[in-house]
Amino acid sequence: MGVIRNKMAADDIQKHIREYGWHCLHVFDPEGEKQDFSYSIGFEATYDHPEVIVFGLGRETAHEILSDIASDLKNGIKYKTNTRLKNIISGNFEVMFKEVKGDAFHTYLGTAADFYGKPFRAYVLFWPDKGNRLPMDAGCEVTVQDEALEIV
Repeated sequence: MGVIRNKMAADDIQKHIREYGWHCLHVFDPEGEKQDFSYSIGFEATYDHPEVIVFGLGRETAHEILSDIASDLKNGIKYKTNTRLKNIISGNFEVMFKEVKGDAFHTYLGTAADFYGKPFRAYVLFWPDKGNRLPMDAGCEVTVQDEALEIV
């Protein structure tokens, strides 16, 4: 694995991956100009599946969704991109995974990049508005994922 600049963070990540198969990292902008997001570290290493990043949800909600995804991955489920998928979030809503562009990895997934020390895969998880419209759909009322649309 690569070198993470913060030793305590590196130890926590390694410990969580050993214990749970993955680690959840929450990122926020102290200035409040960028959207908060959370992402997995360890999905690629443990489950041979791209890491997952989710924008615009609270820390606990994002962690719960990523934890549910980790459980699915542990049970052999693999998620496809550009396909509407059910049974990932509650309420019979659909989500969609899209691949993260290469130039966004170090900007948004820097700690994971440090952890892996080599190329890895990552998806953005897009979640719907109350009308089950995704951010790329006309009329979608969820605007907190606009930044996510820029990195796919």
